[in-house]
Amino acid sequence: MTAIDADLQAAFEYTFPLFEMARTRYLSVELAANPQRGVNRLVHRRTLLDHKARAVTTPNNDTLYTSAWLDLSQGPIELALPRFGSRYWSFQFMDAYTSTAELIGSRNAGEGDLKLWVMLASDTTPVPAGQRVLRLPTRDVWMLGRILVDDAADAQTVHTLQDAIALRVANTTPAPWTNPTAPASTRGSPTDASNYLQVVNDMLARNPVPGAANLLVRWQKLGLAPAATQGAAASPDAVQTWSAALPALNKSIQGGLNAGAASAQNWRFPPAGVGVYGDNYRLRAGIALGGLGALPEVEAIYLSALTDEAGQALNGRLGYRVKIGPAGIATQSFWSLSMYQIEPDGRLFFTDNAINRYTVGDRTPGLVKKADGSLDIVVQHAEPTSPSDKANWLPSPAGPFQLMLRAYLPTEALAKGQAPLPVVKPCAP
Repeated sequence: MTAIDADLQAAFEYTFPLFEMARTRYLSVELAANPQRGVNRLVHRRTLLDHKARAVTTPNNDTLYTSAWLDLSQGPIELALPRFGSRYWSFQFMDAYTSTAELIGSRNAGEGDLKLWVMLASDTTPVPAGQRVLRLPTRDVWMLGRILVDDAADAQTVHTLQDAIALRVANTTPAPWTNPTAPASTRGSPTDASNYLQVVNDMLARNPVPGAANLLVRWQKLGLAPAATQGAAASPDAVQTWSAALPALNKSIQGGLNAGAASAQNWRFPPAGVGVYGDNYRLRAGIALGGLGALPEVEAIYLSALTDEAGQALNGRLGYRVKIGPAGIATQSFWSLSMYQIEPDGRLFFTDNAINRYTVGDRTPGLVKKADGSLDIVVQHAEPTSPSDKANWLPSPAGPFQLMLRAYLPTEALAKGQAPLPVVKPCAP
Protein backbone atom coordinates (compact mmCIF):
# COMPACT_ATOMS: atom_id res chain seq x y z
CA MET A 1 0.00 0.00 0.00
CA THR A 2 1.13 3.54 -0.64
CA ALA A 3 1.59 5.96 2.26
CA ILE A 4 -1.72 7.67 1.59
CA ASP A 5 -3.46 4.32 1.42
CA ALA A 6 -1.97 3.32 4.76
CA ASP A 7 -3.09 6.61 6.28
CA LEU A 8 -6.57 6.15 4.84
CA GLN A 9 -6.78 2.65 6.29
CA ALA A 10 -5.64 3.87 9.70
CA ALA A 11 -8.03 6.83 9.61
CA PHE A 12 -10.93 4.57 8.71
CA GLU A 13 -10.15 2.06 11.45
CA TYR A 14 -10.00 4.88 13.99
CA THR A 15 -13.22 6.58 12.90
CA PHE A 16 -15.53 3.73 11.85
CA PRO A 17 -16.61 2.99 15.47
CA LEU A 18 -17.73 6.62 15.78
CA PHE A 19 -19.87 6.22 12.68
CA GLU A 20 -21.34 2.94 13.91
CA MET A 21 -22.18 4.42 17.31
CA ALA A 22 -23.81 7.42 15.63
CA ARG A 23 -25.75 5.08 13.33
CA THR A 24 -26.99 2.96 16.23
CA ARG A 25 -27.83 6.09 18.23
CA TYR A 26 -29.81 7.50 15.31
CA LEU A 27 -31.93 4.34 15.05
CA SER A 28 -32.65 4.44 18.78
CA VAL A 29 -32.95 8.16 19.49
CA GLU A 30 -33.86 10.09 16.35
CA LEU A 31 -35.62 7.79 13.88
CA ALA A 32 -39.15 9.15 13.55
CA ALA A 33 -40.63 5.67 13.28
CA ASN A 34 -39.29 4.75 16.73
CA PRO A 35 -41.95 5.61 19.33
CA GLN A 36 -39.45 5.29 22.21
CA ARG A 37 -36.91 7.68 20.78
CA GLY A 38 -35.21 10.23 23.01
CA VAL A 39 -31.95 10.97 24.80
CA ASN A 40 -31.33 10.34 28.52
CA ARG A 41 -34.33 8.05 28.50
CA LEU A 42 -34.64 4.41 29.54
CA VAL A 43 -35.89 2.01 26.90
CA HIS A 44 -36.85 -1.48 28.05
CA ARG A 45 -36.86 -4.43 25.70
CA ARG A 46 -39.73 -6.59 27.00
CA THR A 47 -39.17 -9.64 24.79
CA LEU A 48 -36.08 -11.57 23.84
CA LEU A 49 -34.54 -10.56 20.51
CA ASP A 50 -35.35 -12.62 17.43
CA HIS A 51 -34.64 -12.67 13.68
CA LYS A 52 -36.41 -9.32 13.25
CA ALA A 53 -33.89 -7.51 15.46
CA ARG A 54 -31.59 -5.71 13.03
CA ALA A 55 -30.47 -2.58 14.86
CA VAL A 56 -27.38 -4.16 16.46
CA THR A 57 -25.30 -6.99 15.05
CA THR A 58 -24.87 -10.30 16.92
CA PRO A 59 -27.75 -9.89 19.40
CA ASN A 60 -28.27 -12.31 22.28
CA ASN A 61 -31.40 -14.30 23.09
CA ASP A 62 -30.66 -14.81 26.79
CA THR A 63 -31.25 -11.46 28.44
CA LEU A 64 -33.70 -8.63 28.29
CA TYR A 65 -32.09 -5.32 27.48
CA THR A 66 -32.56 -1.99 29.18
CA SER A 67 -30.71 0.75 27.35
CA ALA A 68 -30.31 4.51 27.25
CA TRP A 69 -28.35 6.90 25.09
CA LEU A 70 -26.85 9.40 27.48
CA ASP A 71 -25.67 12.93 26.78
CA LEU A 72 -23.50 14.14 29.65
CA SER A 73 -22.82 17.59 28.20
CA GLN A 74 -25.08 19.37 30.70
CA GLY A 75 -24.16 17.56 33.88
CA PRO A 76 -24.42 14.21 35.67
CA ILE A 77 -27.06 11.52 35.31
CA GLU A 78 -28.33 9.56 38.31
CA LEU A 79 -29.19 5.89 37.74
CA ALA A 80 -30.95 3.90 40.47
CA LEU A 81 -30.81 0.11 40.20
CA PRO A 82 -33.03 -2.30 42.19
CA ARG A 83 -32.03 -5.56 43.86
CA PHE A 84 -31.79 -8.17 41.11
CA GLY A 85 -31.31 -11.16 43.38
CA SER A 86 -29.09 -14.05 42.37
CA ARG A 87 -29.74 -13.78 38.62
CA TYR A 88 -27.09 -12.48 36.21
CA TRP A 89 -27.26 -8.75 35.44
CA SER A 90 -24.90 -6.11 34.09
CA PHE A 91 -24.93 -2.49 32.94
CA GLN A 92 -22.27 -1.59 30.38
CA PHE A 93 -21.34 2.04 29.65
CA MET A 94 -19.76 2.43 26.22
CA ASP A 95 -18.06 5.65 25.22
CA ALA A 96 -18.53 7.19 21.80
CA TYR A 97 -15.63 5.11 20.45
CA THR A 98 -17.39 1.84 21.53
CA SER A 99 -14.99 1.04 24.39
CA THR A 100 -16.46 -0.17 27.70
CA ALA A 101 -15.66 2.73 30.01
CA GLU A 102 -17.50 1.22 33.01
CA LEU A 103 -19.25 -2.06 33.74
CA ILE A 104 -21.41 -2.69 36.80
CA GLY A 105 -23.10 -6.02 37.44
CA SER A 106 -23.49 -9.18 39.49
CA ARG A 107 -19.76 -9.83 39.13
CA ASN A 108 -18.71 -6.68 40.99
CA ALA A 109 -21.91 -5.33 42.60
CA GLY A 110 -23.61 -8.45 43.92
CA GLU A 111 -27.38 -8.35 43.84
CA GLY A 112 -27.56 -4.64 43.07
CA ASP A 113 -29.68 -2.08 44.92
CA LEU A 114 -27.43 0.91 44.36
CA LYS A 115 -27.33 4.42 42.94
CA LEU A 116 -24.88 5.43 40.24
CA TRP A 117 -23.74 9.01 39.62
CA VAL A 118 -22.72 9.07 35.93
CA MET A 119 -20.67 12.06 34.82
CA LEU A 120 -18.02 13.29 32.42
CA ALA A 121 -14.51 12.74 33.72
CA SER A 122 -13.93 16.50 33.45
CA ASP A 123 -17.10 17.38 35.38
CA THR A 124 -16.43 18.94 38.82
CA THR A 125 -20.00 18.61 40.11
CA PRO A 126 -19.93 17.33 43.72
CA VAL A 127 -20.97 13.70 44.12
CA PRO A 128 -23.81 13.19 46.62
CA ALA A 129 -23.28 10.86 49.57
CA GLY A 130 -24.22 7.24 48.98
CA GLN A 131 -23.64 7.39 45.22
CA ARG A 132 -21.23 5.18 43.28
CA VAL A 133 -19.57 7.51 40.82
CA LEU A 134 -18.81 6.57 37.21
CA ARG A 135 -16.55 9.01 35.37
CA LEU A 136 -16.80 8.62 31.59
CA PRO A 137 -14.51 10.07 28.90
CA THR A 138 -17.07 11.17 26.29
CA ARG A 139 -20.24 13.18 26.12
CA ASP A 140 -22.13 10.55 24.12
CA VAL A 141 -22.55 7.26 25.99
CA TRP A 142 -24.52 4.11 25.27
CA MET A 143 -25.69 2.38 28.43
CA LEU A 144 -26.67 -1.22 27.75
CA GLY A 145 -28.16 -3.28 30.56
CA ARG A 146 -28.61 -7.05 30.44
CA ILE A 147 -30.86 -9.00 32.81
CA LEU A 148 -31.02 -12.79 32.55
CA VAL A 149 -34.38 -14.39 31.73
CA ASP A 150 -34.79 -18.06 32.59
CA ASP A 151 -37.97 -18.73 30.62
CA ALA A 152 -41.17 -17.10 29.40
CA ALA A 153 -42.72 -17.23 32.87
CA ASP A 154 -39.69 -15.43 34.30
CA ALA A 155 -40.04 -12.53 31.87
CA GLN A 156 -42.72 -10.83 33.97
CA THR A 157 -40.40 -10.82 36.99
CA VAL A 158 -37.74 -9.16 34.87
CA HIS A 159 -40.28 -6.60 33.63
CA THR A 160 -40.88 -5.63 37.27
CA LEU A 161 -37.13 -5.23 37.78
CA GLN A 162 -36.87 -3.09 34.65
CA ASP A 163 -39.70 -0.86 35.87
CA ALA A 164 -37.82 -0.32 39.14
CA ILE A 165 -34.81 1.15 37.29
CA ALA A 166 -34.84 4.95 37.44
CA LEU A 167 -32.79 7.46 35.45
CA ARG A 168 -32.85 11.21 35.90
CA VAL A 169 -30.80 14.18 34.78
CA ALA A 170 -29.27 15.56 37.97
CA ASN A 171 -29.29 19.17 36.69
CA THR A 172 -27.34 20.54 39.64
CA THR A 173 -26.16 23.58 37.69
CA PRO A 174 -28.04 26.92 37.83
CA ALA A 175 -28.79 26.85 34.10
CA PRO A 176 -31.92 24.90 33.11
CA TRP A 177 -31.43 21.61 31.30
CA THR A 178 -32.20 21.75 27.59
CA ASN A 179 -32.55 19.01 25.04
CA PRO A 180 -29.00 18.52 23.72
CA THR A 181 -28.20 18.62 20.04
CA ALA A 182 -27.86 15.34 18.16
CA PRO A 183 -24.89 14.24 16.07
CA ALA A 184 -25.01 14.71 12.33
CA SER A 185 -27.57 12.48 10.61
CA THR A 186 -26.52 8.93 9.76
CA ARG A 187 -29.22 8.20 7.24
CA GLY A 188 -26.55 7.37 4.69
CA SER A 189 -24.63 4.13 4.40
CA PRO A 190 -21.01 3.52 5.50
CA THR A 191 -20.02 3.80 1.83
CA ASP A 192 -21.56 7.29 1.39
CA ALA A 193 -18.36 9.32 1.71
CA SER A 194 -19.93 12.72 2.20
CA ASN A 195 -22.20 11.47 4.97
CA TYR A 196 -19.43 9.39 6.53
CA LEU A 197 -17.07 12.36 6.85
CA GLN A 198 -19.83 14.63 8.13
CA VAL A 199 -20.80 12.15 10.84
CA VAL A 200 -17.33 11.24 12.08
CA ASN A 201 -16.13 14.83 12.10
CA ASP A 202 -19.15 15.85 14.14
CA MET A 203 -18.62 12.92 16.53
CA LEU A 204 -14.94 13.86 16.92
CA ALA A 205 -15.96 17.41 17.79
CA ARG A 206 -18.53 16.22 20.31
CA ASN A 207 -16.29 13.56 21.84
CA PRO A 208 -12.61 14.53 21.80
CA VAL A 209 -10.29 12.01 23.43
CA PRO A 210 -6.84 13.00 24.71
CA GLY A 211 -4.05 11.47 22.68
CA ALA A 212 -5.78 11.64 19.31
CA ALA A 213 -4.68 15.17 18.41
CA ASN A 214 -1.54 14.09 16.53
CA LEU A 215 -3.50 11.54 14.52
CA LEU A 216 -6.10 14.11 13.52
CA VAL A 217 -3.43 16.57 12.41
CA ARG A 218 -1.93 13.86 10.20
CA TRP A 219 -5.34 13.03 8.73
CA GLN A 220 -6.46 16.58 7.98
CA LYS A 221 -5.43 16.11 4.36
CA LEU A 222 -8.00 13.29 4.23
CA GLY A 223 -10.82 15.56 5.36
CA LEU A 224 -10.81 14.36 8.97
CA ALA A 225 -10.92 17.31 11.30
CA PRO A 226 -13.56 17.96 13.95
CA ALA A 227 -16.20 20.16 12.38
CA ALA A 228 -16.26 23.67 13.79
CA THR A 229 -20.01 23.66 13.27
CA GLN A 230 -22.44 20.82 12.88
CA GLY A 231 -23.03 19.86 9.30
CA ALA A 232 -19.78 21.28 7.91
CA ALA A 233 -19.03 19.56 4.60
CA ALA A 234 -15.69 17.98 3.69
CA SER A 235 -13.82 19.16 0.61
CA PRO A 236 -14.71 17.63 -2.78
CA ASP A 237 -11.21 16.09 -3.02
CA ALA A 238 -11.60 14.38 0.36
CA VAL A 239 -15.03 13.09 -0.57
CA GLN A 240 -13.67 11.70 -3.82
CA THR A 241 -10.79 9.96 -2.05
CA TRP A 242 -13.10 8.32 0.47
CA SER A 243 -15.73 7.44 -2.16
CA ALA A 244 -13.19 5.39 -4.06
CA ALA A 245 -11.91 3.60 -0.97
CA LEU A 246 -14.89 3.07 1.35
CA PRO A 247 -16.22 -0.17 -0.19
CA ALA A 248 -12.84 -1.87 0.24
CA LEU A 249 -12.27 -0.27 3.64
CA ASN A 250 -15.59 -1.59 4.95
CA LYS A 251 -14.73 -5.04 3.64
CA SER A 252 -11.31 -4.92 5.33
CA ILE A 253 -12.82 -4.94 8.83
CA GLN A 254 -15.27 -7.77 8.27
CA GLY A 255 -14.80 -10.68 10.61
CA GLY A 256 -15.92 -9.08 13.86
CA LEU A 257 -15.16 -11.30 16.83
CA ASN A 258 -13.30 -13.69 14.51
CA ALA A 259 -10.75 -11.12 13.33
CA GLY A 260 -7.34 -12.01 14.78
CA ALA A 261 -8.92 -14.82 16.78
CA ALA A 262 -6.90 -17.61 18.35
CA SER A 263 -8.08 -21.19 17.95
CA ALA A 264 -8.64 -23.83 20.61
CA GLN A 265 -10.48 -27.12 20.15
CA ASN A 266 -11.75 -25.85 16.76
CA TRP A 267 -13.38 -22.78 18.36
CA ARG A 268 -12.20 -19.25 17.74
CA PHE A 269 -11.38 -17.16 20.78
CA PRO A 270 -11.52 -13.39 20.26
CA PRO A 271 -8.19 -11.64 20.69
CA ALA A 272 -7.42 -10.00 24.01
CA GLY A 273 -8.87 -6.54 24.43
CA VAL A 274 -12.45 -6.99 23.23
CA GLY A 275 -14.56 -4.32 24.90
CA VAL A 276 -11.57 -2.39 26.27
CA TYR A 277 -9.56 -1.72 23.13
CA GLY A 278 -6.87 0.76 24.13
CA ASP A 279 -5.03 1.71 20.94
CA ASN A 280 -5.98 -1.46 19.04
CA TYR A 281 -8.06 0.51 16.58
CA ARG A 282 -8.34 -2.30 14.04
CA LEU A 283 -9.88 -4.64 16.61
CA ARG A 284 -12.19 -1.86 17.78
CA ALA A 285 -13.41 -1.26 14.22
CA GLY A 286 -13.95 -4.95 13.52
CA ILE A 287 -16.01 -5.44 16.68
CA ALA A 288 -18.01 -2.27 15.94
CA LEU A 289 -19.04 -3.86 12.65
CA GLY A 290 -19.46 -7.49 13.72
CA GLY A 291 -20.08 -7.43 17.48
CA LEU A 292 -21.02 -3.96 18.72
CA GLY A 293 -21.60 -4.01 22.47
CA ALA A 294 -19.47 -7.09 23.11
CA LEU A 295 -18.63 -7.42 26.79
CA PRO A 296 -15.02 -7.57 28.04
CA GLU A 297 -13.53 -11.02 28.59
CA VAL A 298 -13.80 -10.82 32.37
CA GLU A 299 -17.60 -10.57 31.97
CA ALA A 300 -18.24 -12.88 29.03
CA ILE A 301 -16.40 -14.65 26.25
CA TYR A 302 -17.75 -15.23 22.77
CA LEU A 303 -16.44 -18.33 21.03
CA SER A 304 -17.22 -18.77 17.33
CA ALA A 305 -17.38 -21.85 15.14
CA LEU A 306 -17.31 -21.38 11.37
CA THR A 307 -16.28 -24.95 10.54
CA ASP A 308 -16.97 -28.46 11.77
CA GLU A 309 -14.34 -30.68 13.41
CA ALA A 310 -13.01 -31.61 9.95
CA GLY A 311 -12.47 -27.97 9.01
CA GLN A 312 -15.37 -27.74 6.55
CA ALA A 313 -17.40 -24.52 6.48
CA LEU A 314 -20.75 -24.72 8.28
CA ASN A 315 -23.68 -24.73 5.88
CA GLY A 316 -27.38 -25.51 6.21
CA ARG A 317 -27.17 -27.98 3.35
CA LEU A 318 -25.61 -30.36 5.90
CA GLY A 319 -26.51 -31.49 9.39
CA TYR A 320 -24.42 -31.39 12.56
CA ARG A 321 -24.38 -32.57 16.14
CA VAL A 322 -22.78 -30.24 18.65
CA LYS A 323 -21.58 -32.54 21.41
CA ILE A 324 -21.26 -31.14 24.93
CA GLY A 325 -19.69 -33.36 27.57
CA PRO A 326 -21.22 -34.29 30.93
CA ALA A 327 -19.35 -31.47 32.69
CA GLY A 328 -21.10 -28.88 30.50
CA ILE A 329 -19.48 -25.47 29.91
CA ALA A 330 -17.15 -24.06 32.61
CA THR A 331 -18.86 -20.84 33.65
CA GLN A 332 -19.78 -19.23 36.95
CA SER A 333 -23.09 -18.03 35.52
CA PHE A 334 -24.67 -19.39 32.32
CA TRP A 335 -23.90 -20.40 28.71
CA SER A 336 -25.77 -20.41 25.42
CA LEU A 337 -25.15 -21.55 21.85
CA SER A 338 -26.56 -19.15 19.24
CA MET A 339 -27.19 -19.56 15.51
CA TYR A 340 -26.42 -16.65 13.15
CA GLN A 341 -26.81 -16.24 9.44
CA ILE A 342 -23.95 -14.33 7.84
CA GLU A 343 -25.00 -11.18 6.00
CA PRO A 344 -23.10 -9.96 2.89
CA ASP A 345 -21.67 -7.01 4.84
CA GLY A 346 -20.34 -9.28 7.61
CA ARG A 347 -22.99 -8.53 10.23
CA LEU A 348 -24.57 -11.47 12.04
CA PHE A 349 -28.27 -11.85 12.81
CA PHE A 350 -30.61 -14.59 13.99
CA THR A 351 -32.22 -16.71 11.30
CA ASP A 352 -35.98 -17.11 10.90
CA ASN A 353 -37.25 -20.60 11.72
CA ALA A 354 -40.47 -22.51 12.33
CA ILE A 355 -40.02 -23.01 16.09
CA ASN A 356 -38.69 -19.52 16.91
CA ARG A 357 -35.56 -20.95 18.52
CA TYR A 358 -32.36 -18.98 18.08
CA THR A 359 -30.36 -20.23 21.05
CA VAL A 360 -29.89 -23.41 23.07
CA GLY A 361 -28.31 -23.22 26.51
CA ASP A 362 -28.14 -24.53 30.03
CA ARG A 363 -31.60 -23.07 30.78
CA THR A 364 -33.42 -24.33 27.66
CA PRO A 365 -36.41 -26.39 28.83
CA GLY A 366 -37.02 -29.91 27.55
CA LEU A 367 -33.52 -30.77 26.32
CA VAL A 368 -32.86 -34.52 26.24
CA LYS A 369 -29.51 -35.54 27.74
CA LYS A 370 -27.81 -38.90 27.46
CA ALA A 371 -27.43 -41.29 30.38
CA ASP A 372 -23.98 -39.89 31.21
CA GLY A 373 -25.28 -36.30 31.29
CA SER A 374 -23.81 -35.28 27.94
CA LEU A 375 -25.86 -33.34 25.40
CA ASP A 376 -26.14 -33.47 21.61
CA ILE A 377 -27.52 -30.28 20.07
CA VAL A 378 -28.95 -31.06 16.63
CA VAL A 379 -28.09 -28.38 14.08
CA GLN A 380 -29.78 -28.56 10.67
CA HIS A 381 -32.20 -26.67 8.44
CA ALA A 382 -34.97 -29.28 8.16
CA GLU A 383 -36.98 -30.34 11.20
CA PRO A 384 -35.64 -33.61 12.67
CA THR A 385 -37.84 -36.68 12.75
CA SER A 386 -37.04 -38.29 16.11
CA PRO A 387 -38.58 -36.79 19.29
CA SER A 388 -35.23 -36.44 21.08
CA ASP A 389 -33.65 -34.71 18.09
CA LYS A 390 -36.63 -32.35 17.85
CA ALA A 391 -36.21 -31.45 21.52
CA ASN A 392 -32.53 -30.61 20.97
CA TRP A 393 -32.93 -28.91 17.58
CA LEU A 394 -31.24 -25.58 16.84
CA PRO A 395 -32.50 -24.63 13.35
CA SER A 396 -29.96 -23.38 10.82
CA PRO A 397 -30.49 -21.28 7.69
CA ALA A 398 -30.35 -22.98 4.30
CA GLY A 399 -26.92 -21.54 3.57
CA PRO A 400 -23.75 -20.46 5.43
CA PHE A 401 -23.98 -19.83 9.14
CA GLN A 402 -21.92 -19.29 12.26
CA LEU A 403 -22.32 -20.71 15.74
CA MET A 404 -21.46 -18.62 18.77
CA LEU A 405 -20.96 -19.99 22.26
CA ARG A 406 -21.48 -17.34 24.94
CA ALA A 407 -20.14 -18.02 28.41
CA TYR A 408 -20.96 -15.45 31.07
CA LEU A 409 -18.53 -15.07 33.98
CA PRO A 410 -16.25 -17.73 32.47
CA THR A 411 -13.79 -19.70 34.57
CA GLU A 412 -10.11 -18.97 34.02
CA ALA A 413 -9.67 -22.40 32.41
CA LEU A 414 -12.42 -21.67 29.89
CA ALA A 415 -11.05 -18.20 29.12
CA LYS A 416 -7.67 -19.79 28.35
CA GLY A 417 -9.17 -22.52 26.16
CA GLN A 418 -8.20 -25.24 28.62
CA ALA A 419 -11.70 -26.40 29.63
CA PRO A 420 -13.56 -28.91 27.41
CA LEU A 421 -15.49 -27.28 24.57
CA PRO A 422 -18.29 -28.61 22.35
CA VAL A 423 -17.39 -30.69 19.31
CA VAL A 424 -19.20 -29.91 16.03
CA LYS A 425 -19.62 -33.20 14.14
CA PRO A 426 -21.11 -33.36 10.63
CA CYS A 427 -23.91 -35.88 10.08
CA ALA A 428 -26.73 -36.61 7.68
CA PRO A 429 -29.56 -34.09 8.11
